Amino acid sequence: MSVATRIKRLAVLGSAATVAMTLATATPASAEIIEFPVSYAVTGSTVVKKTGSAMSLGPGTLAGNLLVNDETGEVGLSANLSLPPSQANISLVSGLFKIKATVKVIPLGPATGTLADATLTTHAKANMEISDIWVGLLAPVIPLPTVPGSCKTKTPLELNLVAKDIDIFSPITVKADYTIPEFTNCWVADIALGAMISGPGNTIALTLTPNPVS
Repeated sequence: MSVATRIKRLAVLGSAATVAMTLATATPASAEIIEFPVSYAVTGSTVVKKTGSAMSLGPGTLAGNLLVNDETGEVGLSANLSLPPSQANISLVSGLFKIKATVKVIPLGPATGTLADATLTTHAKANMEISDIWVGLLAPVIPLPTVPGSCKTKTPLELNLVAKDIDIFSPITVKADYTIPEFTNCWVADIALGAMISGPGNTIALTLTPNPVS
């Protein structure tokens, strides 16, 4: 982002904050939420604790608004996260048994959060869907039957992502530990997925890079 663009954005935020404080003084009984559009490119990765396997996430998008309370100055967030399907590659038994599958993280509504003391705290719910599963010795060449859109976690993932000491005009990395629930409607893969993937202690990190502002 150019210096001129950054100054422009800071000026807009500063002007809006001034307006917000003026409104708060003039009408203290009527709070108003002022929206500031934000847009980020999203990349990242997640690591499954049981297998130690890492899966790349993105590139996707996070687009929505910062929500400023004109009375209290509190800042919230409401934004829609979109991630493309990713490929998971898992090696078991010292690498002799291989698994690959397509994984989709499907958000259930906007991500919400707060920005206070330079710390961004967000919460999102999402289903994890798995399809196109292949297994085999040394190479995943045997397909397992699944119906796209049906093999997914029984309950949503709960993602509580946090980043400290942030600058909203610079890349932000949010991180979290999370639990992968049991799977359902995966046919013969239900038990195997539960044994290999489901459980607590998994990690996720997403880097949010601000998109250029015209």
